[in-house]
Amino acid sequence: MKSILLALALVTPAFAVHFDIDAFGGYLNGWDKSNTSTYAFTDAHYKTYSPTITGTPSGGLYVSTQVDLLAFGGQGAISHIDLTFNSSGTLVSAQLRSTIGRKIIDTGLINRAEEPVATAPVEGQPAPKPPVFNQTEQLINELFNRYDAEMRKVTEGKDAEKRDLFSRFSNKNAKTANLAAGLRHNVNLMLASTRR
Repeated sequence: MKSILLALALVTPAFAVHFDIDAFGGYLNGWDKSNTSTYAFTDAHYKTYSPTITGTPSGGLYVSTQVDLLAFGGQGAISHIDLTFNSSGTLVSAQLRSTIGRKIIDTGLINRAEEPVATAPVEGQPAPKPPVFNQTEQLINELFNRYDAEMRKVTEGKDAEKRDLFSRFSNKNAKTANLAAGLRHNVNLMLASTRR
């Protein structure tokens, strides 16, 4: 009996999901002594913090990190990326939250969509090809569609000069930054750093 339990204990970790923090940092600019990585992306500067990782009751992982959009002499943005993986390393939910000044953007929790049901073939006709459906890609697209929608709600204020607050550095030579692209870059690298 002991040998069976030992064999199961040795086999289980091989199938467990794992987040490779070193790989994630390496994809950026490497971790510095404060466990952050500062880098340029799409004409803007960002700082990503080493993620917090906790196990879920079902054997998966919850991975959360902070991404700062750095502004020169002005206001940037502080964002959080939260991803939950099941025990096989599949992304099952995600959430983005950003704070810029007193404005908050929150996508809420986006859950993995169910795969569409295949249509029944019609007698005498060739079976229809099932549509290409990638659940992870669908979840990420929904996450950023929601992020863009929430961004528009916040930026469509009365003050026209502040309309692009979220994509502008507040010095006189204002540089635009696509915050959503910076966050998506981090999400893609987090997915690439998840090992099964």
